[in-house]
Amino acid sequence: MATSKKTHTTKKAPVTKKSSTKSSKVIKARPLTWRFYVVTIGIFLVAVATVVVLAYIANNVVVSQENKTRLDRINGIYASLELDNKEYTHQNADVFGGKRVHEADASRTYSSKIDYRHADTVSNTVAELDAKIKAAGFEFIEEPYPGSDYVQYHYKSAKGEYIHLTVQSKPYQDALYNAEVMNSDKEVPESVYAMDKNAGPSNVTIKVNLDDNNE
Repeated sequence: MATSKKTHTTKKAPVTKKSSTKSSKVIKARPLTWRFYVVTIGIFLVAVATVVVLAYIANNVVVSQENKTRLDRINGIYASLELDNKEYTHQNADVFGGKRVHEADASRTYSSKIDYRHADTVSNTVAELDAKIKAAGFEFIEEPYPGSDYVQYHYKSAKGEYIHLTVQSKPYQDALYNAEVMNSDKEVPESVYAMDKNAGPSNVTIKVNLDDNNE
């Protein structure tokens, strides 16, 4: 009896046919719109403004610190004179740290100043304050207006700080001012000029300048 042989056939995986046509479409970049430019410019302006504001704040901080340092130095100079508040009573004060340049002359700066009243003659007041200023480390450099109806001395420290001391008789200063105000022609009577210019009490002005000796 004849046997029949079975033939084994191998199944092939189905072949996926690739499309023979490739996409010919090209994605085109969208053109930049006006909104993009507006946003970009806005971001740039914000960045610039931020830098400017930060620079301004930083500069103000530096200037503020410098002014505080200068003010501390000026107050320290006044304190070093060791004036008794009962003997030298405050009348007016304009003490500041920032450098104030003269409007008409940039080479000159304004000085801080304090006005005092002292119950003694001009000569005694000058002698006492001269000793106190020198004891605080200042050296006498000049008397710019000798022979005037008031006394003014200039001093300088080794650090380049300046003190201007001015002392004047209060009775004479008051009489002179009153005569100028009361007389419409501004003529001062000879009796006023003849007054004792050493008579107390004394008006005292002490100016401090960290920059120059021009005022």
